[in-house]
Amino acid sequence: MAFFRNNTKRMVQEFKNKNEYYSNDLNKEIIESYEDLKSDFENYSQVIPEFSEFVSDIKSKLTSTEATKLEEFYNQLRRVNLCAKNGVESLRHLSLNHRKVTRETLRLYDEFE
Repeated sequence: MAFFRNNTKRMVQEFKNKNEYYSNDLNKEIIESYEDLKSDFENYSQVIPEFSEFVSDIKSKLTSTEATKLEEFYNQLRRVNLCAKNGVESLRHLSLNHRKVTRETLRLYDEFE
């Protein structure tokens, strides 16, 4: 019986080590992706207010049809900006949730041992 227990403990420890390695590796990739995406978003997020100012400046110089098209284009860009912002936030939440699940999994392994 003791042999079975030692073998089981060794297997659990091996699973724990592999799980921890893969979780840490995945977490590292998620954090790097989040930082890259956040940095890119921050670099380009000021484009929307600048474009809004530009639209306001030239709107009076355009025909009503052109002004309407430009306003629609601006609204679409704002939606794209919102989607990008939501993507950054989603990746941040994914990173936090992944770390939480990893800690919980490791805690369960420790309890099992």
